[in-house]
Amino acid sequence: MSKPLQVDVAKCTECRSCELKCSFVHYGVFNSGKSGVRIVSHWPDLPTARLCRQCEDPSCLPACPVEALVRTADGAIKVLPDLCIGCAACVDACPYDGIWLDPLSGLAVKCDTCEGRYECVPGCFTAALSAAATDGPTPKRGDGPSA
Repeated sequence: MSKPLQVDVAKCTECRSCELKCSFVHYGVFNSGKSGVRIVSHWPDLPTARLCRQCEDPSCLPACPVEALVRTADGAIKVLPDLCIGCAACVDACPYDGIWLDPLSGLAVKCDTCEGRYECVPGCFTAALSAAATDGPTPKRGDGPSA
């Protein structure tokens, strides 16, 4: 099972380097709208992080009517952009707000752990990012800040 990307929001400076690295690795552009991780500012309070929890029993996977979401060999859930029709069924199905539509292409975007390489982690100069097991239940959408 793939470990989900974790964000320690107390260490996060909201520099967005993780978002830029993600979009560049996956799409060759520096565009946070194409990033599988989103840092949401609540200044002066701590930010929240929107990212996929790589659920064992994901609700997004069966919600996709065209099977554009697949589980990879390392256990991560990945979007197949060539199959995605932008219907947002996966977005609506995710209770963690961990998947969204790219505003330009209209296709689903989410963290896929870069096939277990977690490309954004080394670029975080405050070490706010890690690939680690969760410490307990993760708040669902509407349950308050997530990390």
